[in-house]
Amino acid sequence: MNAATNSRITVAEYLVQRGLPADWRYGSPLGRVAAEIYRQTYRREPGTAFRFINGRFRPVMTYQPSETHILTAAWDRYGCTADRLPAPAVRTPRPTTAWAGSGDSMRWTPSRGALRNHP
Repeated sequence: MNAATNSRITVAEYLVQRGLPADWRYGSPLGRVAAEIYRQTYRREPGTAFRFINGRFRPVMTYQPSETHILTAAWDRYGCTADRLPAPAVRTPRPTTAWAGSGDSMRWTPSRGALRNHP
């Protein structure tokens, strides 16, 4: 298999390179801006690939590694990402509570007497 066939990059992969999650909420609008810039620059459609997103295979635009300037221009042009550095991931602490028992019958332990039936 030729490694060059899989060298195209999607907006989700570009977002991961920038330190954001691939399913970032502004990813789809950013991809539309990138496709618009690509059409204006090259006068043709960007490449497409199918990715499994939200339970369905959906077409997404793909770009050559030499065309990442399109994605950078889209990042600079798009309003929600202009002058924005990715925020560092903040982990919220999970609330801790004392275990009060679940009432689960699977935690039943038999007594020393003869086993009659399961509670």
